[in-house]
Amino acid sequence: MEKRDVFLTEAYIHYDYFIKIARKMTQNDFDAEDLVQDTYIRAFKFIDSFETGTNSKAWIYRIMKNLFINFSRKKMAHPQYSLDSLTTEPIFDDPDPTLRHYELTRLMEKVKDEYRQVIILFHLKQFSLIEISQQLNWPLGTVKSRLHRARKEFKKVLIEGI
Repeated sequence: MEKRDVFLTEAYIHYDYFIKIARKMTQNDFDAEDLVQDTYIRAFKFIDSFETGTNSKAWIYRIMKNLFINFSRKKMAHPQYSLDSLTTEPIFDDPDPTLRHYELTRLMEKVKDEYRQVIILFHLKQFSLIEISQQLNWPLGTVKSRLHRARKEFKKVLIEGI
């Protein structure tokens, strides 16, 4: 059986089912159609890895689920905003920006040293988590957890300082 025939008999017959599932996942008809199209493109590309006679629905669902997870991660990393939803922010003339810098520096001194290091490297010097891990000779998981805790502590310090 050639690749095209296997695809039509095993995969494409479930198209309507996957459109419904994709609509539930994405909550959007356009994104659902894109997801299903990408899923079927990927399924056709890798149809040789599919074993005829096994559960094709599960195989395609796994492809779609992985694509959706990747799509969601990208969407979260790069959020898009509608121009209609954006409002203009009030413009404040900061009479003395050095005073604001001084206040932030003073507040940062109240944060624990290990947390302060991570905040400075990540937010001010814009190091990646891997670069911070190498710089401080900490495991990557430690860097992530300390950055999380550092943000929480700085938020608490900032609220108390206001």
